Amino acid sequence: MQKSVFFLVFIVLNFVSCRVGQQDEVRYMEVSSPGFEKTDSLLNTFVSGNIIPGAVALVAREGNVIYHHAAGFANIRENRSQEVGDIFRIASMTKQITSVAAMILFDQGLFGLDDPVGKYLPGFAEMQIVDAFDMSDSTFTGHPAENRITIRHLFTHSSGIGYGFQDEELMALLNKAGITEGFEQRDILLEENIKRLSGIPLMHEPGLRFTYGLNMDVLGRLIEIWSGQPLDRFFQEHIFDPLGMKDTHFYLPREKYPRLVDVYKSTPGGVVLSPDPYYDYPVRGAKTYLSGGADLSSTAYDYYLFCQMMLNGGTLNGVRILEHETAALMTGTHLETGDYDMGLGFSVLSEKTTVTDARSAGSYSGGGYFGTSYWVDPAEDLVAILMLQVYPFESHGIYRKFEDLVYEAIGQVQ
Repeated sequence: MQKSVFFLVFIVLNFVSCRVGQQDEVRYMEVSSPGFEKTDSLLNTFVSGNIIPGAVALVAREGNVIYHHAAGFANIRENRSQEVGDIFRIASMTKQITSVAAMILFDQGLFGLDDPVGKYLPGFAEMQIVDAFDMSDSTFTGHPAENRITIRHLFTHSSGIGYGFQDEELMALLNKAGITEGFEQRDILLEENIKRLSGIPLMHEPGLRFTYGLNMDVLGRLIEIWSGQPLDRFFQEHIFDPLGMKDTHFYLPREKYPRLVDVYKSTPGGVVLSPDPYYDYPVRGAKTYLSGGADLSSTAYDYYLFCQMMLNGGTLNGVRILEHETAALMTGTHLETGDYDMGLGFSVLSEKTTVTDARSAGSYSGGGYFGTSYWVDPAEDLVAILMLQVYPFESHGIYRKFEDLVYEAIGQVQ
């Protein structure tokens, strides 16, 4: 009798997970299939140890949400518990959404992957590469790049366009030109920011190697040019609305402000509220900049819908976002890096990748500065998401432990 009741509960939970997102009243329900008890314990241990303030985790298998759980606090000051429907700054997980948006236009024949960026943004037609830099006055000498930046280079972060936080000389140049990298509450439009960026020298020859940078902001501006729409409107009409991503925004509507999770900083003594006021950009500031590389906020469930669409080969619930061949193209290797390879906007675990992750070869993934992460494992028909709001996110080791426990759990669910 007990066994029958157990399986009845399991069936009901899976029915609920299938329905999550179709009705507002159930889309924020917690779901936990048998086998995820250790995952619950992991999250609770990290919270009780003051290593993270809180977390939302989601796991889906074969198109069904089998685990959707919140632990800890969204706001320690107000003692507000974390809830599965809370909204997180997803930072660089914006990049994959921008990549898909661009490839929607690729499917329409509006550009080719090896088109030069200068074809659409003339300021990038002739670029300089730095030879020497003078920190005293932020001047430099350089030489002309031999290669043109292509659209593919933007997707794979091999254009030579960098991020200032990785290089103090580049940061000095960006600051001098008044260029934002996202997050900051500056009153600037994407068009103007990218125009200014075209005057900044490259860190290396286009196509030479992987260099993480403002490539997706450039791609976001190209989306505006190709589509004739602002980036936020294109996202809304061609991705968010069709997929039912109701809580994904550049800047939150006022009624959703209370659901935005606080940002915390990891310190040797535990987590503390972030001292950086500009991390309030989703709800304060000029709200004019649309960063294709950094500025979206979302929920674990909304981002799951996006990932499930990719796992399904570009479609979800009868709505096609990308051609099947295009989704496959995006998640294959376009640049070998010696670590995770680069697809078109996605990090790809190839057979050549020398890591010991539990996920299968062919998996693809992404993460964000504030501690959000996900991976999609086609071999296991699996999507897994872990949402935090604490940085630096490399310091606490929760991601690897979460991944190992997910694969342990799905082995028991089978």
